[in-house]
Amino acid sequence: METDYVLLFFRRFSTRYSQPLVESYPPGYPRLAALVGADPAFNIARRFSILRARLLHLKQDRLSALGKKLESIDQEEKAVLFLGASRRDKNVERQAVIADIDIALADYGMLMAARVASMMLIVARCVSSKKCTDPPFQRRPVNIVTSLRRWVSSTGDIARDETEFLDYPDLITLSTPVDCTLKDIESWIERGLVRHCGRFYKSRCNDLSDDPNIFIPSDLLTMRLARAVLGLLIIILLMVPVFVCNSVVETGPRLAVIGVSTTAFVAIMSGLTRAKSVELSVAGAA
Repeated sequence: METDYVLLFFRRFSTRYSQPLVESYPPGYPRLAALVGADPAFNIARRFSILRARLLHLKQDRLSALGKKLESIDQEEKAVLFLGASRRDKNVERQAVIADIDIALADYGMLMAARVASMMLIVARCVSSKKCTDPPFQRRPVNIVTSLRRWVSSTGDIARDETEFLDYPDLITLSTPVDCTLKDIESWIERGLVRHCGRFYKSRCNDLSDDPNIFIPSDLLTMRLARAVLGLLIIILLMVPVFVCNSVVETGPRLAVIGVSTTAFVAIMSGLTRAKSVELSVAGAA
């Protein structure tokens, strides 16, 4: 059975003052808040995509109705002078509709901006739940959902019905990594360190929890190892075709090696990174 452990990722800052242990807080939401606050990666929440979409369409329909009502009032206006002099407009009904439109537009704009901002956040992956999915245009972060669910289920501090949000597919992480590819490699290395070098890795973590199954990184160990692995992979992809071409004498096989290696390099770069089409074109041409 796989050991229940909690991995806290993306912690790349040092604490100036000593923080109390997570276990020093009372069980329940105080301890959960302490755990989530110990690392930015655990700041996950539901996007509520369906509710946002419904509210957006309802507010849009209300604005459409108000717009039609304003047009009707303007068409029925007997004193045409008021349409060109807003300061002298005495039509109370028109002023009330315009005021309602002003409030509705502000509310609609805030909801639209919030929806756009939420769509820019990365979906929090949960490999242990079949409900969790990722849009194809978004890179997956590390598996923080499973880690948080393991902690909740092992401690039993939070009511089960209040942790059901972890089972929904619209979870997002508020801690968006700069380089998703590097973070994916970091998570793979970190899991390996926990499983095979747990004591060593625990000694390199922040002393914010006395639970041996909770790891809160405090140094750049995994980031340096991830950079080394990524650099080694790039070197292999670039240098292997060179050695193969030097060992081949005929022109035809050399061209075939160059074509296959270039195709493989661009395919790997497009699959592992969020590179744009222009960047992929430059990488292929180089």
